[in-house]
Amino acid sequence: MNSFLDETDWLILSELQKDGRASHAALGKKVGLTGPSVYSRIQKMEREKIIKGYSVHLNSEKIGQGLLAFIRVGTYASSAADEQDAFEGYVRDEPRILECHDVDGEDSYLLKVRTDSLESLRNLLAEIRGISSVSRTVSSINMVTVKESGLNSPVILQNRDERKT
Repeated sequence: MNSFLDETDWLILSELQKDGRASHAALGKKVGLTGPSVYSRIQKMEREKIIKGYSVHLNSEKIGQGLLAFIRVGTYASSAADEQDAFEGYVRDEPRILECHDVDGEDSYLLKVRTDSLESLRNLLAEIRGISSVSRTVSSINMVTVKESGLNSPVILQNRDERKT
């Protein structure tokens, strides 16, 4: 955790996660600062890479990417580092793969993917299975999304002393 963040910084982060387009003046009203003070704090958090960027959350159904699936990927235990690099390079370059997590346990990776159809998912799986380090894939197709906040790190506001533990 970054030690220079105070309670006001945490409030700003929480508000930005709710509305990344909020003006500095509007944020200032919510956290008890002036717009320029908020701007200064945001700049500092950007420099420190606490705020890594800004994005737009799209309605996947409306842009023809309504099929959400999760793919568990197993790799061969004896896979060389360059073979793992080939898989991870493919993942970084493939736009249908939204997230990739190197996980411990039965699987090596967990992928979150969006496609326009089952056929597109089938083609993606074939490409993944064609990578030499991949031993197997197990897919789960999303039926209904109960919660998808788009947040990668929820800001939990609580007693500052509790957060340090």
